[in-house]
Amino acid sequence: MIKKITYCVILLVLFLRPRFNWAQEDVASNEELLIEQENINFQTFFFEALQQKAIENYDKAIYALEACYNIDKESVAVLFELSKNYVLLLKYTEAEYYILKALEFQPTNIYLLEHLREIKSKQNDYESAILIQNKIILQKPETESDLVFLYIKSGKIDKAIELLKKLDEKDSLPSHLVALKKSLTKEDYTEEEEPTPIYMEQPKSKLDNLKDNYNLKKDYSSLKLVLERELKTKQYLQLLEDSRKGLDLYPAQPFIYLMNAVALNSLRKYSNAIEILNTGLDYLVDDDKLKSQFMEQLSLSYKGLGNNKKATEYYNQAIELRNK
Repeated sequence: MIKKITYCVILLVLFLRPRFNWAQEDVASNEELLIEQENINFQTFFFEALQQKAIENYDKAIYALEACYNIDKESVAVLFELSKNYVLLLKYTEAEYYILKALEFQPTNIYLLEHLREIKSKQNDYESAILIQNKIILQKPETESDLVFLYIKSGKIDKAIELLKKLDEKDSLPSHLVALKKSLTKEDYTEEEEPTPIYMEQPKSKLDNLKDNYNLKKDYSSLKLVLERELKTKQYLQLLEDSRKGLDLYPAQPFIYLMNAVALNSLRKYSNAIEILNTGLDYLVDDDKLKSQFMEQLSLSYKGLGNNKKATEYYNQAIELRNK
């Protein structure tokens, strides 16, 4: 009887084993398909990000890169691109966050270090920029001259002069710094007394000229040009102020509501932006292009508030309107 039972068990094992192997193969196959699909998704989103960045749609580039980041949180390329796009939006805190994450994986990467140095410089944190540049010099000694302007900007003129002399003695002073060295060390003056500097009036910027024109005419068309210029040059605080004034003067112009919302979104005042956009939509009639821009800003606002469902809905509406 025992032998019979043993024989049945052996048969049962032999019968089930192939099926178990098939099940394992199915699981392995599914896992491979998932990995392959994730790779395809990653490449699609990354390519989309590069395309959007090329046409200066930095917010959309960031959306695509966030999708890549959700797939692979250790991709240095994604972290680097996220940082670069945030710099282009003048959002240096976010830019620094992502480049530091990238440096955790590649702490000696020259390109990452140079990018971080630029972020610090743009925030006028020259002390940190100097520390980073010294790390770069360890790998690229020929970049030591890059410290000169960092020293000057940080107020360390003596250190700048000292470095210029050192480079000159080593015969490695770049040609573009020769005049600066002469100026700082007074080698080009035959007299002890420095000449009185001549201050030339700086030419007005294009924005200043547009504002002068608006102050002269006081009409909507002139104001629209001012707001468009402030948007193009990313002067969001000025855009916020001037669009607010514009709403008081021209409360039925949807474009001004849009500009005000763009400024609010850039300053992370997402709820206020949504309120302004919804008000502006009441004045919008038969202009799909402008309406698509309203939808894009609403998408950004809800994205900022963490409401991804609403953000996606408005983004899809923007795409539909744009394709009409």
